[in-house]
Amino acid sequence: MDGLRLQPVTVAAFALLGGLYLLRSHTASGARRPPGPPGLPLLGNILQIPVKPVFLIGDIRLAKEILEKRSAKFSSRPTMPYVRDHLDPAQVYWALGKQNETHFIARKLTTGLMVAVRAGETEPLQQFEALLNITYLIDDRGKNWFHHIDRASASMVLAAAFGLHCPTGQEPDLKEVIACTAEAVRLATPSASIINVLPFLDIIPGPMPWRKRAQNCRKREDALYDRLITRAVCGEASGMNTWAAAFAKEDKPEGDQRRLMNQFTIVGGLPQSRLHTAISMHTFILACILYPEWIPRAQREIDAIVGEDRLPSFKDRPHLPFVEAIVRETLRWRPAVRFGIPHQSTADDAVEYKGQEYFIPKGSIIFAVTWSVLYSWNVLLHPPTFFVQGNGAQSGKI
Repeated sequence: MDGLRLQPVTVAAFALLGGLYLLRSHTASGARRPPGPPGLPLLGNILQIPVKPVFLIGDIRLAKEILEKRSAKFSSRPTMPYVRDHLDPAQVYWALGKQNETHFIARKLTTGLMVAVRAGETEPLQQFEALLNITYLIDDRGKNWFHHIDRASASMVLAAAFGLHCPTGQEPDLKEVIACTAEAVRLATPSASIINVLPFLDIIPGPMPWRKRAQNCRKREDALYDRLITRAVCGEASGMNTWAAAFAKEDKPEGDQRRLMNQFTIVGGLPQSRLHTAISMHTFILACILYPEWIPRAQREIDAIVGEDRLPSFKDRPHLPFVEAIVRETLRWRPAVRFGIPHQSTADDAVEYKGQEYFIPKGSIIFAVTWSVLYSWNVLLHPPTFFVQGNGAQSGKI
């Protein structure tokens, strides 16, 4: 009899859970959550990780709508407890941190630098490094081509940022930049510290291993950073128009923001982790090896426009459409960061896609998947995707 009495209660419980499951994918405004990976009956994806919803966007129009037009809500970055509390408490890695005043100041200053880059101010430096790189490649008949490309990429960034030219790739400061960057990248991974998984352990007092490791990394990088900044502002590179000098100027509304130049030591130190420029050049070499049939046509175009008595320059670019197409296809064929850099929403929002409105809750992680965007937009090899993973996610593809 007890079993019979329990039947109505069981049915009611299942009905309630089923109703909650259906309601989880809709908001009060009627917008539904985008489709995602399949989950368990009734429980959905509650047992899956991550807990926060993760959106993968593979459509260029949708990516522009969310990340450009609504950047005020989607420019923040997800951070891990270990990075936030120990490795970078001052948020000198502003491009990888939360959306705050420091983030906005650094973005504003960097935008000013990039305007100058687009205007061609760094072209002489780029041409010099390209010429030096060609000289090295010819001298050793391409034996160390991988190293030469990495050196040129790092030297261009560090010279523009701090006035640190690296003609051999063996300079002590460059090696220290690479070492510090490698350690920072290791510590920024989710598996770097147990407190990323069990943050409550951080209440343990004393010199715990994770604290000592972060402190040593921070101390080593701060020493390197101070040396590079001193070089750029009042040392041997003080007469150069470096990015560090622009950040350190006190006669601007933001004042002296030299500490935010740490971000550029990471960019310059990524030959070991594959800087974007280096990856693209490696991809270009790979394409030359795999598909050599298009090389003669590119050579004929260069010979016709540039001739044989000088090297190409940026002024030749508008007259080299086939070479331009090669550069663009290299970037599309094998993008350096295939998944893009994660963003995090700072407020609830809803987005319309193909006539349907979808809800993006506050705290969601958003990836504009470069690979999918470039393939679906340019050659339509794959349909646009819009997945979500997290509690209450559904299965499917838009």
